[in-house]
Amino acid sequence: MIFLWTALAQLGGVIVAWGWLLFLFLALWVAWETYLFIKHVDYTNAIKWTFLEITVPEDTPQTPKAMENAFDVWGGIHKDPDLIEKYFEGYFLAWYSCEIQCKRDQVRYILVVPTVHAKFFEGVVYGQYSAAHVTEVEDYTQEYSFRDLEKKYDLYGTEIVLVKDDYYPIRTYREYEDTFAEDDKYVDPHQALIEAYTNIGEGEQFWVQVLVKPVAGDDIQKWADKGQDKIAEISGQKKEVPEGIWAQLSGLLTKLPGEILGAFVNGPTTPEDKKKEALELRFHNPAQDAEMKGILLKVSHSAYKTKLRLIYIAPVGKLDKPSISKAIGVFKQFNTFHLNSLKPDPATKTNGPNYVLKQSRRHFRKKSVLLNYQWRDFWGDESGQMLVAEELATLYHLPVKYLKSPVVRHSPSGLGSPPDNLPYV
Repeated sequence: MIFLWTALAQLGGVIVAWGWLLFLFLALWVAWETYLFIKHVDYTNAIKWTFLEITVPEDTPQTPKAMENAFDVWGGIHKDPDLIEKYFEGYFLAWYSCEIQCKRDQVRYILVVPTVHAKFFEGVVYGQYSAAHVTEVEDYTQEYSFRDLEKKYDLYGTEIVLVKDDYYPIRTYREYEDTFAEDDKYVDPHQALIEAYTNIGEGEQFWVQVLVKPVAGDDIQKWADKGQDKIAEISGQKKEVPEGIWAQLSGLLTKLPGEILGAFVNGPTTPEDKKKEALELRFHNPAQDAEMKGILLKVSHSAYKTKLRLIYIAPVGKLDKPSISKAIGVFKQFNTFHLNSLKPDPATKTNGPNYVLKQSRRHFRKKSVLLNYQWRDFWGDESGQMLVAEELATLYHLPVKYLKSPVVRHSPSGLGSPPDNLPYV
């Protein structure tokens, strides 16, 4: 007991003598993180955005493959920061937003891009859709102020997230086909989305926002390695990481009683038994084979950090519960339950809080999702989930001839060639 008190007294002396260093380091760390946060806010507030509405002729022959190519080319806006940009200027990797605005009997496809890259994005659109018409427009979301929320209008909103790890793929446009059709077997998955989001009342709107941030090749490789590790785990080929000495000792003490009991009941394990166990083949069922193939196909492509937001707006008192259901329901067509699925994020959906301070918490979420949508917020280079261009093109592509809907805004055929001052891509 005397030894314990002596040790505590000595420890107290050390803390009194040197503890101020700990508080100094803590204070410096808090100051540094606060400084970086302020610089990040200043950096994002300084970004100027350009809003480009894109229309294409009704008979445009391209499939979503053209948009898949566009996403891969738009990845060229990626630039890794230098030390000054990263630690003193609050630099974030560049991102852009692909958006759909749906009113009653009207649909608009809009790209929201950093102004410094606007000509580049426009050039890529013309490169993939030569007959497209690109027009600079105003921000359609500014019609709604957060100050009027639940006074003049109400909304349901959420971020859409993946159910499983992001190296699992969702269902893509390549799997949409009418095998009984004689011509044009491809079925556009946007058909259901457009029909659902335009069959609404006067004054109601649906907004879809797909934020895309190109990332460094090293980050893509780390993500792909996780997918490869999962394939190895499913196939039974995953290499065991060597355990440390303490972990081995702990495992030995844990397993020893069971080993003794097993030897007493079944007799000792012979080397031949262990060899037979090591040579045992592992067979996979079709679901596991499809799972491994799906992961491999996805991680073999370049991927992009992505955020997906959805908002349904209606006048106060007219927020329709069936419309909230179909807001999420249209995304179920992209689900493959042996691979990946989309769901509303429980942490952001506005009808989520059901108990303590329910109304105030719901109001806060509504305000947050609206402002995040209006700001095209993509805070932090580590946030978001990885999707490949094929998945992005499934979620967002221009309405070509395969989308049969009178509400889609098309440009007249034969508008002429693209502007002469566009950059080559």
